[in-house]
Amino acid sequence: MDLSELIHSIDIVEYISQYIDLQPKGAEWWGLSCFKEEKTPSFSVRSDPPFFYDYSSGIGGNLFTFVKEYHHCSSQEAVEILRRYAGVTEQDMTKRRPISATMVCRKFRPPKRAETPSKATVLPEDYMDRYERRPEKLKVWEDAGISPESLEKFQVRYDPFSNRLVYPIRDAAGRMVNVGGRTLDPDFKAKGLRKYTYFHPWGTMDTIYGLWENLSAIQEAGEILLFEGCKSVLLADTWGIHHTGAILTSHLNGNQVKLLLRLGVRVVFALDKDVDVSKDKNIRRLSHYLTVRYIQDRGDLLQSKDSPVDQGKEVFQTLYDRFQYRF
Repeated sequence: MDLSELIHSIDIVEYISQYIDLQPKGAEWWGLSCFKEEKTPSFSVRSDPPFFYDYSSGIGGNLFTFVKEYHHCSSQEAVEILRRYAGVTEQDMTKRRPISATMVCRKFRPPKRAETPSKATVLPEDYMDRYERRPEKLKVWEDAGISPESLEKFQVRYDPFSNRLVYPIRDAAGRMVNVGGRTLDPDFKAKGLRKYTYFHPWGTMDTIYGLWENLSAIQEAGEILLFEGCKSVLLADTWGIHHTGAILTSHLNGNQVKLLLRLGVRVVFALDKDVDVSKDKNIRRLSHYLTVRYIQDRGDLLQSKDSPVDQGKEVFQTLYDRFQYRF
């Protein structure tokens, strides 16, 4: 039995009920926070998927996260707490002996700088059905200029449990490997909440958001335009610019380099204004094999942390046409 199997063998509601008086409310259970003093219940637990979220402190995650946060303990101590609760012996938790091929790979694997393998798991295709189509919530992104058609194309939904807009993240084969979420809480900074988050764990990302949805347009254009975030992809899609993707962070990782090499098209990076693309070692590495360009706002058309699409289509087109540079 591995850690994931141990966590999923325990009923999260039953376990947390030892420490919090939970009351059912629809598909969720609610109680007073165990992390902050409060009079109105803001601690919510959901059985499917098995996650908790404490709105008062911004702490949330699976059962393993709860144990570490509640008991203020290390990961190893949290494993022991869960193991004893589930009645699982140390022998049950021992790792399987690796097969000979695995041993050979370890012997010849690259040292330290190798990319962390992805921990993503493939989600069922109907996974997004658990979330809601709420026009008044989706309007937040519509007001930012994203069309209802683009929101539907990328399956943007609303999760009342975390008060976030949510969207599937797919790998290059079209399999759903994670769900991203953007908080709608206007006080997220004061509450210590992340603006964007992922609902499932992974190590190093081995996908590019929008690549699968836009693959035909990318191949036809012979170019992929890469932003940092998914919202920029949706906004460009609304404008009729479909050969795009998002690396979901400010730097390119080794797994994404491999994806782009297999794709074999020209790559244009349109990252946020405050990112110095020229210092990214993986982008420089990529430029040895593919035509790589980047957009840099030398005309001061953007604000300090803007994405190239944040000031509208005309500004973006100007940046693309006049401020595109080659490595």
